[in-house]
Amino acid sequence: MDLTLQQLRMLRELADVGTIAATAQSLGYTPSAVSQQLSALERAVGQPLLERVGRNVRFTDAGRVLADHARTVLDQVEAAHTALEQVAAQVRGEIAVAVFESVASTLLPAMLTLLGARHPELRLRTRQMEPHAVLDVLARGELDIAFTIDYPHAPAPQRDDIVRYTVTDDDFRLVVAADDPLRGPRVPLSSLSGRPMIAEPPGTSCGQCILVACRAAGFEPDLVHQLEDYTTALHLVAAGHGSALVPDLGLEAVPPGLRVLDTDPPVQRTIQLAYRCGSADRPAIRAVRDAAVEVVGVRRLRQAG
Repeated sequence: MDLTLQQLRMLRELADVGTIAATAQSLGYTPSAVSQQLSALERAVGQPLLERVGRNVRFTDAGRVLADHARTVLDQVEAAHTALEQVAAQVRGEIAVAVFESVASTLLPAMLTLLGARHPELRLRTRQMEPHAVLDVLARGELDIAFTIDYPHAPAPQRDDIVRYTVTDDDFRLVVAADDPLRGPRVPLSSLSGRPMIAEPPGTSCGQCILVACRAAGFEPDLVHQLEDYTTALHLVAAGHGSALVPDLGLEAVPPGLRVLDTDPPVQRTIQLAYRCGSADRPAIRAVRDAAVEVVGVRRLRQAG
């Protein structure tokens, strides 16, 4: 049998997403190109791997067996690349990193500067994505490493093929106008009852985190403005249109005329890096992970000072 890695990737992706069209969209091919490659794969193995069911396809027994082995083969190929990088003992090449907005605006610039100085032959390509959407893309090999978020009320999904590494805890702070009667440094979360609030929509993980925390404190938050942009939320607070719970990573540029308070009990999320198990020992992955931790540490010292 003469099988190609490209064919095996297509077969694995089809097993994951279920349709030729979705496989094509995920891998950046046309549906006809995917069909042609899978047909060539069937000819190479000498037996049908798929059968038509209406407009869709279904794996034959042989197709399921080969799809399982395709996953193993591709994992081993990645492990081989990792081993070669370790032997070379150099951090070099290109690595694809997924970031979300508040990481991109706070941690990413310093990380790129640090990595550029420390590993000039390493090139990062970044892609902004919502944290909940990165795991499947990461597992398919379209990304090498991704920033994700874990919430106490909704633990992030665990996968056998993905490693999660905690970078930092990210506390939500209460942002109020300078003349607000609330005084800190720590105020009861229940004191927000009846106040107009600015927060992410409850349909988002972050918004759900705030909603659950407020309900646990005994009240239903009055979400007068539901926004996913922290900068806009801060400007609304400065204009007198409510109070906001904003995570530390969203407080990089607080407008004048505002105060930032801690809450009791605290509301918190965890910033993590996710990467495939097979690439956990790649020097480039370790370099990005170490840079993220170092930048967070420097940022904390700056805030404390």
